[in-house]
Amino acid sequence: MFVSSYSNRRINAVCNCCLLQIFGALFSTEPADKLPGIYNFLINCTQIAADSMESFPRQYAPWKDGCYLDAPLDGKLTQPASNMNVVNFKLMVPRAVGVAVVVGSIGSEWVMLKKDEKDNWEGEVDMEKVLGTNARVSVCAAYEGSPDTYSTLLEYTI
Repeated sequence: MFVSSYSNRRINAVCNCCLLQIFGALFSTEPADKLPGIYNFLINCTQIAADSMESFPRQYAPWKDGCYLDAPLDGKLTQPASNMNVVNFKLMVPRAVGVAVVVGSIGSEWVMLKKDEKDNWEGEVDMEKVLGTNARVSVCAAYEGSPDTYSTLLEYTI
């Protein structure tokens, strides 16, 4: 199954809607972009305030095959209410041998997450230095065969 969504300017101008398309086939050797359309959803977005919408973090190609994000779900990290500077990360990355949260770009800080008994990677990351900036926060993983090479899975904005 392959899911595609986009905001068509013509559709958007008429009804402030987004089109969500689902593609798939029971048994197909075709690449995902060649699958037949199964269903189209026209989503009416007129009752949603733009500032109340949450977005999932930006996903990169390695984020697949059983990866699951438990926290934080919003792609824009803001100051947490409970602790002014700490954000909790919890996710599942099958076959990873290391997972890190990279805070900032130049002179970035790497925070290694710890793997629990259920194969979840967890950790607390101090955001004090970057809160209120336009810095990026990335979740990266290393896999067997290349344990010293980390690939970006997710990216958050501040």
